[in-house]
Amino acid sequence: MALTSSSTAVQINDCLPLMRSPSGWVDPAQARPTIIDQGAARQGEPPPHGVEEQTVVLTCARSTPSRPRLTAMSLFTLRKGLVTVLLAGSLIASAQDAAPVYAALDPRGSFPAVERVPLAARLPTLAGKRIYIVMSWPSGSGMDQVAKDIAASLETRHKASGAVIKNRNTRYSEDDPELWKEMKQGADGYIYIGAASSSTTSYVFKWSTHLEQIGLPGGAAYFDQLESVRETTQAREGAQIRGAAFSYPVDAMDRTRYANAIEQTIATLTAALTTTERATGTIAPAPRPEIAASGSLAEIQRVFLEKGFTDGLPIIPPTREAVAAMLKGTSHSPDEVVARGFMPEGLGVTVRQVAINAVMAGCLPEQMPVLLATIEAYQKFNLNSMLRSTNSFAFMQVVNGPIARTLKMNSGVNAVGPGNQANATMGRALRLFITNLGGGAPGLNIMAVIGANSNYSFMFAENEEQSPWEPLSVTQGFRKEDSTLTFFSGGWAHSGNYGLGTELADVPADLARYQLPSGAVLIISPQRAAALSHQGMSKDDVRRFLQQNATRPAREVRGSQNQAGSGDASVQVFKPGTIDVVVAGGDAAPMMQAWHMYRPQTVSIDKWR
Repeated sequence: MALTSSSTAVQINDCLPLMRSPSGWVDPAQARPTIIDQGAARQGEPPPHGVEEQTVVLTCARSTPSRPRLTAMSLFTLRKGLVTVLLAGSLIASAQDAAPVYAALDPRGSFPAVERVPLAARLPTLAGKRIYIVMSWPSGSGMDQVAKDIAASLETRHKASGAVIKNRNTRYSEDDPELWKEMKQGADGYIYIGAASSSTTSYVFKWSTHLEQIGLPGGAAYFDQLESVRETTQAREGAQIRGAAFSYPVDAMDRTRYANAIEQTIATLTAALTTTERATGTIAPAPRPEIAASGSLAEIQRVFLEKGFTDGLPIIPPTREAVAAMLKGTSHSPDEVVARGFMPEGLGVTVRQVAINAVMAGCLPEQMPVLLATIEAYQKFNLNSMLRSTNSFAFMQVVNGPIARTLKMNSGVNAVGPGNQANATMGRALRLFITNLGGGAPGLNIMAVIGANSNYSFMFAENEEQSPWEPLSVTQGFRKEDSTLTFFSGGWAHSGNYGLGTELADVPADLARYQLPSGAVLIISPQRAAALSHQGMSKDDVRRFLQQNATRPAREVRGSQNQAGSGDASVQVFKPGTIDVVVAGGDAAPMMQAWHMYRPQTVSIDKWR
């Protein structure tokens, strides 16, 4: 086929047929090509006189809401008024139409201003002084020998009148006003002993800040693997608490290095204060831009991932338009403050910032009331230690009431698994909240040694329609017609499935083996719930049965933080009322799953509409 050197540009307004099949034939009667080169033949006319065939460049362009404007070019021939494909498969992207540019809003919460806390005056000498060595844990911290060696050096080498190794009266994360009062009256200084625990280390520096504020000089002993925890806690509390880092395990440390760390810890009591340690005033948070990143979809994904704004999965760019649409899902003002200390870093959060993260998670505007309820429930209990823990805590959310049906949440087959848009995206949003609104970052303040995949998304609706019992929301004090969200914490372990060939009696022994048995949730399929109901058991009967039969020998159960049990007599490991039952799942088999979830916090969703 002979070709001339002449060429003509042809514009097709709708090129979707070409884009679908670039190697196929294009009928100009359907494609309606428009010749835009004024010197060439007009639409529907044959080639110029004497030209049997003419090479043309066919330029196709089309924009749709789901497909950004693309331009495709291919060489075609014009034969007697008909356009036919000359080169197959030559569909390419034109540089003249760039990919759309997104301006993605900053998803982070707002850091508060921090008041600097100057350290207490140091001791001129340790001779004749009484130093309290505060143990975060009564035993098993990995620092027991460190405390003993510090005490020995204080009394023998530094001539202190007393080195008192003191256990706390409360859990490491809880205030201990009785101990603080005792120390203010009877101590000249302190050494705070940490543990092989991220959350414990955070509280070491928090309570050390309090001791400095009441006039006691001192420092902390902590593990060097948790240096980032020390840094973030100091920044949040405003005090440059002194300390010495030990390696875990301490008995594997070089002896000279270990001895130096002991003396460095003791030196925190006497070394002169620096200008920074004496500083007062307010540390203002660094300003943040409204737009976190601008660029193509791929560029937004890359920047957000690099900045640690995601859960590792792709996100929807939170543009102004998308966030404005999301905010229509609630009557609450975009500027309403819904959190003043969102953990782990204690950030401030507005409704708008919740909406930004909701867009990123793939949520819909009508889901905003559920997400705002999540924000409320999350703050009902102090989760700081769980978030920072070297354990692998996770959270579970259960939705009850009419909104579950309105949002088409899954309460049936595969309720706890993937596949449902509402369950998946609203559950995912919590992890983005923790990351962006709370400042949580793995390796910085999220220090779970192994982690839990239930942290990606763990939200489902209770199967109220097939349950023979009252729903969880009613058990928690709400009416059946109320839409509620119940927030559970715990989550690093579960047992089951308990299917065919198992009974309710098989569950308690497994529950009893849970570490830190603060509570549990048994998810029961409708078929199993119906069978138990047919046997005459109410939901409260099931809860009591599990609690009363989850037993272990007393010697294996710690009665309190400071006192382990003793003897072989069986004791109940769960307190009454700490085991909950939720009906969810399909009808294929009488299944049950037990989860190490506890401390349910139930809030209204309706208030956030």
